[in-house]
Amino acid sequence: MPPVVNKYSTLIPLILLLSSLSRLALAQSSDQRTIAVLYFENNSIADREQLQPLTKGLAGMLTTEISQIQAFKVVEREKLESLLNELSLAETGVIDEATAQQVGKLLGAQTLLLGSFVNMFGGRMRIDIRFVEVETGLTLRAEEETGNVDELFDMIKKLTKKITKYFDVKLTREDKRRIKAHTGSENLDAALFYSKGIDLEDLGRRISAQGEMAAAQEIFQNACTMFQLAIEESPEFKDASRKIDEMRLLIEGNK
Repeated sequence: MPPVVNKYSTLIPLILLLSSLSRLALAQSSDQRTIAVLYFENNSIADREQLQPLTKGLAGMLTTEISQIQAFKVVEREKLESLLNELSLAETGVIDEATAQQVGKLLGAQTLLLGSFVNMFGGRMRIDIRFVEVETGLTLRAEEETGNVDELFDMIKKLTKKITKYFDVKLTREDKRRIKAHTGSENLDAALFYSKGIDLEDLGRRISAQGEMAAAQEIFQNACTMFQLAIEESPEFKDASRKIDEMRLLIEGNK
């Protein structure tokens, strides 16, 4: 007599495998540190107004660079901007210590990165970063990088390495591949065009939310132009390329 085969017996190993993979994915997700990068402060005296767009631009570049690392779950810049709008802070971008902690909690972040920059003499710039624990409001660590104004993206990459080192993150092979592929601005002009594009994008989103579709569409087109100029300055500027695609979708959505 042939052996009796339970029709579900072949499914049991598959179910067990899927269950194990699900638990592994959940563990990996819970191991991620949620980080929010707030807009930078402009502490420059020389060329202060000209460099003001970098308050969002540098934060945006740092956000996308950290996002290349699997161990970090980074709050999207658009989500931060939306919250700042709700709190009526988007226009000024100025956030004090107490408000920063509140913002961090509302974003569900464990750690805040508070940045600032100062334009120094001789074509040099300094970028400072503080790591702040959202739950307590305590500053965990402060780091800085100083370099040529045309090397802003390189400075962002160096700061990301310091963030990774502080949290004792071991980069995976995929992390390293993504970081290497994530190329950015090659000069100050490219960084400024990108930063101005972000400012216009945020303005366009606010106008669109008010129902002024035609005006929003024009602003998104202007933002797209800024990102295209950034690409002309730095052809391998990945963040600017991504933003062009996003602006085209927003333009279509506001027709």
